[in-house]
Amino acid sequence: MEYFEWFATTVTGLEDLAAQEVEELTSVVAQPDIGKIFFRGGIEHALIVNYASTLVNRVFLLLARERIESLDDVYKVAKRIDYSWIIEPSQTFAVRAERHDKQLAFTSMDAAATVGRAIIESFKSSMNIRLKVDLDNPDLEFYCLLRGSEMFLGLDTTGPSLHRRYYRVYAHRAGLQPAIASAMIKISKWRKNEGLLDPMCGGATIPIEAAIRLRNIPCGLMRKEVRLEKLKFVDQSMVRELRKRIESNIDRYATSEIVGSDASPKSIEGARRNVEAANVHDTVKLIVGDCLHLEDWLDWEPTHIITNPPYGIRMNIRNIVEFYNRFIDSIGKAAPYSKLTVIVSKPKVFTKILEEKNYRIQSMREILYGRLRASIISAEK
Repeated sequence: MEYFEWFATTVTGLEDLAAQEVEELTSVVAQPDIGKIFFRGGIEHALIVNYASTLVNRVFLLLARERIESLDDVYKVAKRIDYSWIIEPSQTFAVRAERHDKQLAFTSMDAAATVGRAIIESFKSSMNIRLKVDLDNPDLEFYCLLRGSEMFLGLDTTGPSLHRRYYRVYAHRAGLQPAIASAMIKISKWRKNEGLLDPMCGGATIPIEAAIRLRNIPCGLMRKEVRLEKLKFVDQSMVRELRKRIESNIDRYATSEIVGSDASPKSIEGARRNVEAANVHDTVKLIVGDCLHLEDWLDWEPTHIITNPPYGIRMNIRNIVEFYNRFIDSIGKAAPYSKLTVIVSKPKVFTKILEEKNYRIQSMREILYGRLRASIISAEK
């Protein structure tokens, strides 16, 4: 098996968990970096990550990683790469660039245009054919990341981000990104024989991600295609065999006590659509119930409560401190011994409330959720 260098993007703050997941899936060493991880492996390993990872967004074939100072340096790095083994002459391509250092004297658009020109000229010099650019629906997409004085150039092997799950037919206005939901479940150390409740489930992302973990469902395999499958250097017979092998590991009949509840009947109806689309309706139970009055309807004590409380921004909660206090009091009455894992935007406020109510903080990590800094907190009595 020929090995290549790969990198995969993830939520900033979850890099160690994403690296651990890749190692568990592929048995190759993965190194965490800022917002990404690196690993060395074969095409089969990259396909496995694309098919089965719950924490990775996109996987890239690493073509270059070099120091740069100017657009001329960007051009030289991209120009010296041989693209003839990657692109068919009839295929179109696009370049997406991100510049994370405003000290550079050029923009992301400048970098994308420069890399695109370098790719065209490199291919023309080796194949005597001018490639076509398609910014709307390209056959291949290259990614140029500029961080400080370092340039990363990669080939996208995923397509649409893996966090866009196959089951998302209903989008809750404050819906949690599935990769973060999966990370929260991993952080909580929930196991298959334990009960799980999300009392503010919205579109049911956390319960569905728990069911996906329970049944070993490969989210990427559930989509129409992964871009790596269509690349010219990929053996299609290997793809077919690998897909069959991964599908054979799905435990379609595994069940556990996984419950999602929400005070909004509209949210529960949307959550039911997502659960049906995920095909986990026989293990995820949905209930209309108020998280501030759990004692009124919760007739069992879950081992874990994993939830995404409102931040007070989109859900129009005026006094978030009072809401948090009432929520923890509600848990204390209905499920005092459940382990709690939450994601909040005000960790100091929330941990103070937990400590006042005799909870012990077991772990806390900050993540970058879009442009919002949030913290995942685990605690128990």
